[in-house]
Amino acid sequence: MCVCYSHPQHGVDDYTYTIAFVHRGFSKTFTVALEQTVLPGSMSNLQPLFFYLGHYVVVYLAGHFLHLINCRQQDLLCHSLFLSGADARVDALGVNSVLVSISGHKLLDGWMGRIYTINLSHDFLLQLLSPNRPEAQRLAALHCVLVHLGPDQDLEKKIIYWISENMMSFNAFDLIQEFILGSLYRMCCQQSLSLNKVLPYSSVFEKKELPVALTAIPGVKCTPELLAQPIIKGKARSLQGYWNELQWIIERAKYFETVPNPRYRFSQIKSDWTKLQAALNSEKKKSSAFLQQLEENAKKVLSMVDTWHLDKRVVPLFQEVDQPQRALVGVVVDKLREHLNKHLPQLGKKKIEMLVVNYMAKLLELLRHMLETLWLKLNLGHTVLCLKQQGNSEEWTMFHTMCRIVEAAEGLCLPLPPGYSTLLSVLGVRCLPRHTFLLYVDHGFLHLTEPFVSRLMTDLDNSNGNEELKFSVLKRLPECLAQRVCQLWDHPVSSACITRQCVRRLLEKYTKTKASVQLDRDKLCSRRELLPLTYLVTILSDMEEQATNPFEEQENVDARFVEEIALKQTLIKLGFEGK
Repeated sequence: MCVCYSHPQHGVDDYTYTIAFVHRGFSKTFTVALEQTVLPGSMSNLQPLFFYLGHYVVVYLAGHFLHLINCRQQDLLCHSLFLSGADARVDALGVNSVLVSISGHKLLDGWMGRIYTINLSHDFLLQLLSPNRPEAQRLAALHCVLVHLGPDQDLEKKIIYWISENMMSFNAFDLIQEFILGSLYRMCCQQSLSLNKVLPYSSVFEKKELPVALTAIPGVKCTPELLAQPIIKGKARSLQGYWNELQWIIERAKYFETVPNPRYRFSQIKSDWTKLQAALNSEKKKSSAFLQQLEENAKKVLSMVDTWHLDKRVVPLFQEVDQPQRALVGVVVDKLREHLNKHLPQLGKKKIEMLVVNYMAKLLELLRHMLETLWLKLNLGHTVLCLKQQGNSEEWTMFHTMCRIVEAAEGLCLPLPPGYSTLLSVLGVRCLPRHTFLLYVDHGFLHLTEPFVSRLMTDLDNSNGNEELKFSVLKRLPECLAQRVCQLWDHPVSSACITRQCVRRLLEKYTKTKASVQLDRDKLCSRRELLPLTYLVTILSDMEEQATNPFEEQENVDARFVEEIALKQTLIKLGFEGK
């Protein structure tokens, strides 16, 4: 419910108009500096055209500017698209045309007797994303494509290609974060318009200080003003649904005027996530009830993701249990559910639960979709999983893109799809020099997972370089993980490690008795070379005598199964497996 009007002209240097968002309770007055010199006798020709186009109120002043004012995101000017000069020229519409806005995104030219249908050109919006454009204009064009043009697979593919080619060309905002939040905002608001005010749509609000490039548009001055909220006293029967909806929007606007920050911010959970990470890595973990709740949240999300597009997946993401990422999924679900219950209690707990789970599932699926689109563009196959070969330029491009996605996700505390860290580490080994790979691990860019380290131990041979890499990786692992993975490595050091673990377990179970101590002293009397070592050997010998022989014939042995296993092991040893 917008009221648009232009102001009387007091000069020829600028032009002023106001858009009053009646249902939002405020108005914005824009003063635009005109680029071209306007003669005093031609002031009567400065007649603006106001019309509605999707999520925008469009102000068109022929020969001067075209302003698409965002109706949904009015917080910053950078989310509205302002065009001037040659960009604002519409060849089909003459400067002297008498245009009237009619319903259905149409314009009537009373002078020529024509009706025009107004649409936003995808190709023109993509041209506005070129590096020579101001960053505010590029951000507005990106949001126009992502949020307001609706789902378009070809257009989305072009945007992902553009992201992969322009990752380092922005200073004021992170284009991957904008792509993620903008796409999720569009998907969720299509399900429920109530989420418009409580979900994030841009990452620029996560910054402590907004960049100057995004806070103003050169040549445009904006003056906001609060309006008195309308009061609806009666209802028309024929428009009962409309008036009910308008009344609800007004009441909601009044509520959000009293709330300082109604939109959810992912950065708010950074402190909680840091504490939880420390708890997961320490021996004293948090209460099992809290961790169980996070696990239940993650199960709901991941079960939904695993059922989507199973037959169309091309990226070899490993189906693994990435505990830190599962915990992060659970934390975000918990916080987002709490936020919606606080600001939108009228939706009900069941619907909010469904919306939150669906939001997180779409987030993980969106990240996977980005990877699959680039994977197909670079024509990568499953050979990238082989650690024995060096990566090519296409794999390096994929690795660089995945690193930037990790950086963007960590900046917002967003979880990654299961297996993402493993695939990224595999590409890192193939594309990076060994010392650079270890630096990436030390600085937290790469996270060593058990599936990746297991592949490293089994796929690489024991050459000098590979042996050094394996030792370097093992010493960077937690002790519990290193003990499990070390058993997969056929190496004297791993054998010694397994032996020490076995001895430690035996000694932990060993109970000292007087008889055994006396027996040990009798056995030690004849050997006094190194009493501690001799005593240890005596204990182990005694336990070995009392232990059962694992190779003795046991009952209920499946001879056929043993024969098949023996044949399988023989084929593997001879190198015939898989041929």
